[in-house]
Amino acid sequence: MRIGRSTAVFTGIAVALSLAPVSAADPTSGSPDAVGVPEPSVRTPDERVPAPDSPGRQPSHARQPRATDPAPAGDLPGQPDNDVIEDVPVNPDDASIPLNLTPYHDIPPALRALQQSDRISVEIIGESTQGRDLHLVVATSPMTDAEWDEWQRLSDLRTEDPQAALAAFEAGEYDDWKSPLLVNNNIHGNEWEGTDASLQVLDRLAFSSDQEVVELLDQHVVAFVVTNNPDGRVAGTRRNGNGFDINRDYITQSQPESRAVHDQIIRYDPLTMLDMHGYTGTTLIEPTTGPHGENYEYDLYIRNALRNGLAMEEAVLALDEPRVDAVNIPYRNQTSGWDDWPPIFTPMYAMYHGVVGHTVEIPLNPRGIEDEAERHERTRINTAVARAAIEANFAWAHRNRMSLLADQLEMFRRGEAGESSRPIDDELALDLAAGDNAKTFQQDYPRAYVIPGGTGRRGDPQSARLVRFLLDNDVEVHQARRPFRAGGERYPAGAYVVDMHQAKRGLANTILDVGRDVTTNFPTMYDISAWSHGELWGADVQRVSDGALETRALDLVTQAAPTGWVAPGQPPFYAFDTGSLAGVQAANHLLDADVRTVRLDDGRFAVPGSAREHVTEAADTFGVAFSALGRGEARDAERVDDVRLGAAAGADETFTLDRMGFDPATVTDAGFNTGEHAFDDFDALYVSSGTFDVDDLNETQRAAFDAWLADGGVVVGRGGAGTALNGDAGLLDVAVEEARRDANGIVAVENDPDSPVTGDDTLPTSFVSSPLYFTSVGDDVRVDQRLRDEDFFLAGHWVGQDQAAGAPVVVSGEARGADVTLFGTEPLYRSHPEGLFSQVANALWWNG
Repeated sequence: MRIGRSTAVFTGIAVALSLAPVSAADPTSGSPDAVGVPEPSVRTPDERVPAPDSPGRQPSHARQPRATDPAPAGDLPGQPDNDVIEDVPVNPDDASIPLNLTPYHDIPPALRALQQSDRISVEIIGESTQGRDLHLVVATSPMTDAEWDEWQRLSDLRTEDPQAALAAFEAGEYDDWKSPLLVNNNIHGNEWEGTDASLQVLDRLAFSSDQEVVELLDQHVVAFVVTNNPDGRVAGTRRNGNGFDINRDYITQSQPESRAVHDQIIRYDPLTMLDMHGYTGTTLIEPTTGPHGENYEYDLYIRNALRNGLAMEEAVLALDEPRVDAVNIPYRNQTSGWDDWPPIFTPMYAMYHGVVGHTVEIPLNPRGIEDEAERHERTRINTAVARAAIEANFAWAHRNRMSLLADQLEMFRRGEAGESSRPIDDELALDLAAGDNAKTFQQDYPRAYVIPGGTGRRGDPQSARLVRFLLDNDVEVHQARRPFRAGGERYPAGAYVVDMHQAKRGLANTILDVGRDVTTNFPTMYDISAWSHGELWGADVQRVSDGALETRALDLVTQAAPTGWVAPGQPPFYAFDTGSLAGVQAANHLLDADVRTVRLDDGRFAVPGSAREHVTEAADTFGVAFSALGRGEARDAERVDDVRLGAAAGADETFTLDRMGFDPATVTDAGFNTGEHAFDDFDALYVSSGTFDVDDLNETQRAAFDAWLADGGVVVGRGGAGTALNGDAGLLDVAVEEARRDANGIVAVENDPDSPVTGDDTLPTSFVSSPLYFTSVGDDVRVDQRLRDEDFFLAGHWVGQDQAAGAPVVVSGEARGADVTLFGTEPLYRSHPEGLFSQVANALWWNG
C-alpha cells in the first residue's frame, strides 16, 4: 500500500507533532508523554504492516483571491454550490454581542467576503426552526468539473464497493484524491466560540499564500457548518427554536438543524469531524470513556482518535495561556461518565459513516459574567483554544490522510465481507486507557433483517417509514421481487431486506437491533443507553441471525413503496388504522377538516364515504390505507371529536404532540390564575411538567378545574408530575414507586387487549426514562400495560430493575367524571419512539 507524503500543516501550531509512521512491530516508539506521539501506520485488510512511502501530488502554487461573483452551483453531490448570501436584519439583542463575538447578522457579510476567494464556496444547506439560514462553507483549491467528477467517483466507490476502493487505493488512485474533513459549530446555541474560531480559520484558508495552507487545500475538501443552531446563538439558549437539544437528535433526526448536518456527513463521509462545544472548566477533547458503542469498529477508530486528540491537546497547551494549563481526554483521564454509547451525539453518529469524530469542549464559561473585561477575556481564550484544536486536527489529518483513508476503507470492507468486529489492539490505546476504557463489545452481526411490511398491495406506513429512514441514512435496502429464503425461513415477495453484508452495517444494526443491557458494565452513563427504531417504531422487523440469504431474489431500492390506498367506489364508510404515527396524523387531519369520525369496536376509525376527497388527501399525505366498510358495521360506533389540548410538558413532548396533529397549547397554573387560559377552552390536559400544579391554582380556578373534571374532561399524566397531579386532584387510586432518575431503556411489556389506550395491536415493547411503576391499583383502575414478569429489561441502564418486574406502568380509569390515564413510561421521549405515540393519542381521544 501507499501513503502520501507527510507534510506538516499549520506549522506554527503543530510542527512538533509530525512524526513518521511506525510499524506494528514498534507501535509505541517514543513515550506518549514526550513531545509528539507515534502516528498510525496504514493497514492491509488483515493486518497492520509498515507502509512504504510514495509521493503524493505536488502542491499547487498559491492562488490569488478573486473579485468575481459566486460560481454556478455544482452538479455532483460533493461539488459545493456557491449560493448568494443575503444580509439579515441587524438584531441589537443578539446574545453574541455582549460576549464580543460574532452576531448572526454579521455572518452573511463575513461569508460574502470569503466568497471573493476562488478556494471558497458557501452553501445554504437548510433553515433553522425559526427560519434562519444554515451555512456550509467549503474550502479547497479550485477543481474543474472533470476533476470533481473523478473526485465523486472515488468518493462513492468507498461505500459502493470497498474492496474495489482498496484495490484503487493500493494502485495509487487515491493519492491525488482530496479527502474531506468536517467541522460543526455552535450546535448548542449558547456555546458560541467555535463559530468565531472557524471564521478566523476560514479567512486564512481563503486568502493566505502560506505553503501549508496551499498544501492542505490541494489535498482536502474542508467543510465548516458555521452555526448549527443560529436560533440558539441569537437567543443565548442551548436548545433550538423548538426547544430541542440538537445534540441528542442525531439517531432520530426530528429537527431541521440535525437533518442538515446529517446530510453533510452522508454527502462527504469525512475522515475526521470536530463538534465544537463548551464549557467544561478544563478543555475536553474526545475520545471518550466506555462503554463504547457496540456497532463501531472501535479498534480502527481509537488508534486514530487518540493520536488526533493528543495532537489537539499539544496545540492547545502550546498556546501558553495561563488559564488553560490542562486538557482532559476522557479515554485517558476518566474511568466513566463521558461515553460514546448512544448515537444521539453528532460525532458518535458520524462514526458510523467511517468518521473519526471528536467532541471538543472549550474551557471557560462566559455566561452570567457581569464584568465586561472578564467576559471578553474568557471568550478570547475560548476562541483561541477552539482555533488551535481545529487547526491541529487539520494538521494531523493531513499528515495521516492515507492511513485515515485506509482505516475507513477497512471499516467498510469488514461490513461488506460480514466480518465480526475486533478488539482494540493498538498498544498506545491499550497503554493510555483509564480503567476499562479499552474494553469493547465484540459484535457478531446478523445475516440480515427482514421487514415483511412491504408485502401486499397496501403495505403498512410503519414499515415504509422505517425503510425511508434507513435509506436516508445511507443504509442499503432491498425488496424481494419473488418469495425467497433467509436463514432457513421463507418470506413473501415484497418484503424489504437489509442485507448486513454492507459497508455501513454498523449503522444498520444500530437502527434495527434492540441493543443490550449495560447496567452491570459501567456504573453511570452520560445520557440514554437504549434506542431502537426496529423495536420502537411500530414496524415488524425480523432478525435473521445466520444462514444463507437468497440475494438473487432481491433488488436494491431507492425509495419505499407507497402505502396510501383508498378502496374504490364510494362505500358507506371508510375504515383505517390509527396504530401508527401516520394513522394518528391522518385521524387528526380528518378531524381538523370537520369530517365526522367514529371509533369501531376493534379500535379502527371510520369516516363517511361522502368524505372521499378528504380521505384521498389523507391517504396521499400520510400513506394510510382506507378500506371499505358497510353501514351496519359502524352503526353503534363511538363518536370521536377533535381534541382541544392543553399541555404542561417538556419541549420534546409538546413538539411531538404537534407532530401528531394535536396542536397543543402550552398551559401553566399561573396562566389559569391570570386568565390567560380557561379550562373550558380545553377538552384534554396532558401534564408531565410541574408548571401545572393544581395546589397552586387559586380558589376560583380550582373550582373551575373541579367543574371541568366533572363535565368529562380528559387527563393524561406522565411521570412524576403526572402522578402528582393525580394524587393532588384525588383521581385514580394508585400507589407509585419511582426508579432511579438515571434509569432508561427498552422494556418488554404485556398489554390489556381490551384497553382503549393500548389495545391488542400495541407493541410488546416500550421505552422508559426515569421510570415509575405502580405498586398497587384500586379496584376501579384498569392496568393497560405492565412490565413482563421475567427478563423485561431488554436494553439500557437501570440499577434496581428487578424490583419492577411485572409491575403496571400504564393505568387508566374514570375518576370524578373525568377519563384519566397515567404513564410511567416515556412514549413521546425526544420524539423518538414513534410506535408508542398512538398510546397517547388513544388516551386523549378516549371518552368513557
